Amino acid sequence: MAKSAAVILKNIRATPEAVPNNGKGRVRLEGLVFTTEEKARIERVTADFSSLGGRPDEPMKFVKAEGIAGTCEGLYAITFQVPVLSDPGLHAVPLLAVDSRGNSGGRPAAVNVFYRRPAYRASILAPSSRAVMDRVSGARSVGGNRVEPLFSGDAAMDARLDLVRSAKRQINLQVYTMAMEGLCGRFLEAVLDKAAQGVEVNLLVNMNSQLAVSPFTLVRVGLHRVGKDLQGLSERVEEILERREGLGEIVRHVQSIFDRVARRDSGVNTILVGEDAILGVDRKGPLRNERSRKWIDRIERDQARLVQSETGFAAKMRSGTRRFTDLPSLPGLTYAVHEKVLVVDGARAVVGGRNLEDRYFTRWIDLDLSLEGPVVRDIQEAFLRNWDFFARNLKEEISPSRVFGRRRSAGTRPARFVRSRPWLGEYHTMETVVTAIQMARKRILISSQYLVLPESLLLAALTDAAGRGVDVRILTNSALTGQEVGLSAGYSITLRYCRPLLDAGVRIYELKGPEDEDAPKPYLHAKEFYIDGKWGAVGSFNLSMRSCFIESENLVVVEDPDFVQVCEDAFLRRLHQDATEMTRRRLREQKKRFRAMMAVTDYLDLFF
Repeated sequence: MAKSAAVILKNIRATPEAVPNNGKGRVRLEGLVFTTEEKARIERVTADFSSLGGRPDEPMKFVKAEGIAGTCEGLYAITFQVPVLSDPGLHAVPLLAVDSRGNSGGRPAAVNVFYRRPAYRASILAPSSRAVMDRVSGARSVGGNRVEPLFSGDAAMDARLDLVRSAKRQINLQVYTMAMEGLCGRFLEAVLDKAAQGVEVNLLVNMNSQLAVSPFTLVRVGLHRVGKDLQGLSERVEEILERREGLGEIVRHVQSIFDRVARRDSGVNTILVGEDAILGVDRKGPLRNERSRKWIDRIERDQARLVQSETGFAAKMRSGTRRFTDLPSLPGLTYAVHEKVLVVDGARAVVGGRNLEDRYFTRWIDLDLSLEGPVVRDIQEAFLRNWDFFARNLKEEISPSRVFGRRRSAGTRPARFVRSRPWLGEYHTMETVVTAIQMARKRILISSQYLVLPESLLLAALTDAAGRGVDVRILTNSALTGQEVGLSAGYSITLRYCRPLLDAGVRIYELKGPEDEDAPKPYLHAKEFYIDGKWGAVGSFNLSMRSCFIESENLVVVEDPDFVQVCEDAFLRRLHQDATEMTRRRLREQKKRFRAMMAVTDYLDLFF
């Protein structure tokens, strides 16, 4: 028979019943606490407000007029101001009480948060708005920068090659996917040549999510230099798959080969960023990821529902694809790094959406920024912080040199570098985008490769903006262009989340593909955000929960109307010439057409 708790909490209540997330709402939690132990007293009662951005151990106050002074039993209460940008929805706030005998008890308090836009009255570039952005983004805007958009793949590759060939001391490269073929192969050879000349090269490559898409992505990177190892790995992969050992074993073999490559006299320091790098080998590092946990936990719940769904149309469509129910145990359904950064000599940089595979520089539509000036110091510092964090978790001793260019003016454009690390409770990219949307007065233009927007802060901000008369336009992929990635799985997931946006007045556009379905297709991979013709952000952040809460992302924010005008003109030309608008009627037709794929991808939206 289970032992009853010695410390009991009851009559837990939150007032008011719902509180806004505009920074003005306050909620009071109260409840009765007592102990069943004789000669014991209540030592402390705390509330865990971490899911709302607060501390996990806020002390609740004993209300003497409503309790027993000798044992401190009775009413406990706390008033908490709900921060601006808290996630709307129902939050379970754990309450914990401990008595003098060491006994403890707990109960959750339900706090209901609803969306309400803060009262931003000034334009997005006003001093008061910039001060808000400083706080929300965790970064300062610095002037004196040269910032140039790299619209074409040729310009983007030329800029990278120019940086690498000019390197004198250091090349720092962070990327999500890479390959040694074609243009990117030549670029990576140029990097290796510089390493052979004595230039320090530091490489951060994401590991997990690539393997969730293709277990052979990393195998293609640079292993031509260790051909025998590659051949052995190929044979080993076949054996592993036959024995159903899974991708974990493949990952370990890939890691061992990279370790051997890194130990050679190539001059390249490499960290493959997987779970060990992010969470630590011993998993004992302090993490502040309560908001992220909500979405990662959803994977497990979705898996359980998928397994139980064995009848009807959806079950028929999933037959033959049951192996996907094992995906939550594979690499990729945890934290990952999604940033793309190249910094040379701490003085010049390229930041944007392109990975190092040829399709990003040939037929795909993407956008990078070429940067020089004081903001590059912030980009370099961010790379080094990433490296130090991952190396410490992996117990690696390699430390890059602290190379910084002179902090002098290279242009006239003010810019800030914003980044997020959800495993540390840092959601700066998402909160920066949401705040910019909240500050918009006239128009919002966005490019995102897919739209994965369940009920969330980001969805609420977009629908609220459209509802108050802001012209909100989003460009994304069509079914045809979406075939470039996962058989249009991202498109079928997008279809699920279009209706609330359309109902609110958001205009959604789909990129057109070639009439010949067998012809090479463009694919929209650019991540762009433009507000009121004055404020622009380019980087790695998509309109998805993965970008908000699971992957590290970055954005370069440029607060310069001339820059934004150039980018908006290019965006609107694409919208008018190469896209068609999604209507409610078309949405109904597409949902009917893709209902089979939507059934299969029903529980895979956190892949995107």
